[in-house]
Amino acid sequence: MRINISFFALFLAFWISYSSFAQLDKVKIEDFVSEHSGFEENEDGEIVPINIKEINKKIRFFVEEQYPNVELTRNIIWDSYTTFLSPSDKFHFHVFIVQVKVHKMVSGERDQIIVRKKQDIERLKYLEVIYNPFTNKISSDFRWFPDDEEFYVQEEENKTKDPDLESLKIANQDQKANIPSFVNEHEGFLEELQIRELSEDEIIPKNVKEINTRIRAFVKSKYSNVEYSRNIIWDNYNTFLSPFDKYHFHTFIVQTKVRGLKRLKYLEVVYNPVTEAVNSDFIWIDEDEEFYREDTAEEKTE
Repeated sequence: MRINISFFALFLAFWISYSSFAQLDKVKIEDFVSEHSGFEENEDGEIVPINIKEINKKIRFFVEEQYPNVELTRNIIWDSYTTFLSPSDKFHFHVFIVQVKVHKMVSGERDQIIVRKKQDIERLKYLEVIYNPFTNKISSDFRWFPDDEEFYVQEEENKTKDPDLESLKIANQDQKANIPSFVNEHEGFLEELQIRELSEDEIIPKNVKEINTRIRAFVKSKYSNVEYSRNIIWDNYNTFLSPFDKYHFHTFIVQTKVRGLKRLKYLEVVYNPVTEAVNSDFIWIDEDEEFYREDTAEEKTE
């Protein structure tokens, strides 16, 4: 029997298969809802993520494989959970602190021959590892520095400066967010997707009109050189959860008309759903005729 399959049929089958895989192989907003909903918090404020035993097993195996100088992993402490949501990217991760027993290699002499041998380091050492719930994998930016006998994070070169969330009245505030508010905010995105029939590349917060009104009022009051705010674009939403702090915030890009300039200028603002307040660390630099984040602006004048 002869089977005749057209090129179009093969292409269509491949595309359906690829599209199905692409849709599955992607972090979804529902994942953030599930992960937040899975946390257990007691009256003392102690927070435990879901599947903690399985995650700890993975961490122990990773540390043993990644760091040959580690004799044993003594304690594993959950530190925090972070999410990031934007039209172009979605990710989330847990941070764990790992307490380890470490040895070092020292030179000695045996039968007039120089040999290398292990020598225990008395003090326990600490390093951070990251658990990705989507890939179910462990990673770490920490590496061992023999001269200091310490683990340090391997810093990225030319890393973009993050906003100072404490000065923006997001982090370390008396009025904190809570886990249900994180769930509600993410579910709000899902509601908007359904009501407006949007794709996940077009996501917006559920109360975006009210937030935009607050942003326009803030920009008008803070930046005297701005004639008006032309467009306001939602950029991303972040959550942070730990035993010591809980916060979330939206970032918006504001397109403005600056007095005396033809070209439109852009600045970044943050919105705190807990206080319903808008803030920004962008300042106007006359000599450049641009808005810059305050730290970046200070560096430019040094």
